Amino acid sequence: MNKLTLECRAKINLAIDVIGKRADGYHDVEMILQEVPLADRLTLQLRGDQDIRLTSNLSSLPLGEENLAYQAAQIFFRRLGQPSGVDIHIEKRIPMGAGMGGGSADAAGTLKGLNAIFGQPFETDKLMELGADLGADVPFCIMGGCALAQGIGEILTPLPMPPAMKCVIAKPEPSVSTKWVYEHLDYTKKPENLSVSCVAEGIRNGDLSAICQNAANILETVTIPAYPVVGWLKQALSEAGAVLSLMSGSGSAVFGLFRSTEEAEKGAALARQYTNDIFII
Repeated sequence: MNKLTLECRAKINLAIDVIGKRADGYHDVEMILQEVPLADRLTLQLRGDQDIRLTSNLSSLPLGEENLAYQAAQIFFRRLGQPSGVDIHIEKRIPMGAGMGGGSADAAGTLKGLNAIFGQPFETDKLMELGADLGADVPFCIMGGCALAQGIGEILTPLPMPPAMKCVIAKPEPSVSTKWVYEHLDYTKKPENLSVSCVAEGIRNGDLSAICQNAANILETVTIPAYPVVGWLKQALSEAGAVLSLMSGSGSAVFGLFRSTEEAEKGAALARQYTNDIFII
């Protein structure tokens, strides 16, 4: 096998707390990540030389060494000890600058896909270790499912999937820099209801009420004042009946969880006041 196509799923955050800043400049976090069906489509094809070449349906996507999928291929070949080349085509569907892990998902897909093409030389734990060198969300995107993330996001404790809900995702026009958000964060100013441990326990017990009562995203304290449309989208989804509406990651995407398709469609209609980039999943 020298060619493979696979889906690279996005994630949302059911809760995010920042514990403190580390000496190396990174932040210790506690957060709940859940993969969602919204996905990029990745096609890998081995080359006869040692070049790594990226293409995409999206003209604004960086296609050089700054792209995490490119870096993932570099790391994989280096650790494999077998110089190779690959064509990578990324069909983007996950919005960029949304806080949904699109770049991390593509990097994870590149590692998993190349591993499959070369006959599974690395166990999943090793792939996750390679992914941690690329970004804090990459190990989760390799593992998938739902998880409690700690450390800088690389320490993962698997959780069962939360109760099934319809999800509306709305991505407003602004794209948000994660680095900028963390630089401006006062992690002592936490949402009053935020308890990542209680959200995790609610997921383990299948208790939707406990999940919603304790879910919050501390990064909203930076992003919403700078980009009010994020707050407007949260309000619109809540008014439509969302049992939980939060910003994902550092933004700017917002998601709402609904009990029915009808309520989800109502939420999407209200959100279209502010953006047409909307998904119901």
